[in-house]
Amino acid sequence: MKSRSLLSTFALVLAMLACNLPSNVPVTETPTSVSPSPTQSLPTATPTQTPLPTNTPLPTLTPTPTVPTASAKEVPVNCRLGPGTAWLAISALTVGQTSQIVGKNSDGTWWDIVDPLNSSRNCWVSVSVTNAAGNLANIPVVQTPKAAVTRVTVDVSPKTVNVPGPACAGPVPPIVIEGTIETNGPASIQWRFETQQGGAMAAQTTEFETFGSKTFTAAYTPPLPVTAGTSYWVRLIVTSPNDAQSEVKYAIACP
Repeated sequence: MKSRSLLSTFALVLAMLACNLPSNVPVTETPTSVSPSPTQSLPTATPTQTPLPTNTPLPTLTPTPTVPTASAKEVPVNCRLGPGTAWLAISALTVGQTSQIVGKNSDGTWWDIVDPLNSSRNCWVSVSVTNAAGNLANIPVVQTPKAAVTRVTVDVSPKTVNVPGPACAGPVPPIVIEGTIETNGPASIQWRFETQQGGAMAAQTTEFETFGSKTFTAAYTPPLPVTAGTSYWVRLIVTSPNDAQSEVKYAIACP
C-alpha cells in the first residue's frame, strides 16, 4: 500500500514539472510540404519594352554654290577674246552649260570665264545675255587683254616685170603692192612696206576699231639698173602691237 502511494506521488511530481517548463524552450515543428496543384498555372511576367527615342529628320538644306558661274539665258552665247563685240569670238557657251567666272571688266558688263571648250584659257561673255550664280561679291576686276596682229599677207602685181629696151635699159613699169593685216580685237597698228631695191617705205599707223582685216596698197617702181632673170622681194612689216611680216617676190624680164 505504501509503494502504491509513492508511485502516485512521483507521477504527480512529474506532471507538475511538465506544466512548469520554461516558455523559452524552442519547440521543433515538423514542416508540412505543400504540393502545387497540377492544374494551377503560375503567372508569367511579361517584360515591358521601353520604346527607343526616334530621330526627327532635319530639314534638307539646299547649299548655295560658292563658286560663281555663268550660263546662257536662252540661246548660245559667243565667248570672246576680250570684253566687247569688237573682240574676236573664240568659243561659245551653249544653253544648259555653265562655266566658272574668274573675273569681270571695270564696269561689270562682261564676265571673264573659263573657256567652255578649252579649260586652259579664258574668254569673255556679256552679262546681259547670261545668268550668274554663286558668290558674285568677290569677283575681281581683271585687265582687258591687248589685241594682236594675227595674220599678215602681201602680194605684188604683176609678179613678172617686163622692162623694155636693150639689156633692160628701161623705163621700168610700176608694180602694185597689196598687203593685208588681220587683228583679233581693237588695236592701233604700226606697219610699213619694204622693198629689196628701194628699202623701207613710209611708216603707217592704222586704227582697228574691231577685230578683222584691212587691206592696203601702194604703187612702187623698181629702180634701175635691173637684171633680167633676177627676183626681188617685197615685205609688209608690222612693228606694233606685235611683230609680224610677210614677203613676196617679183621677177625682172627683158624682151
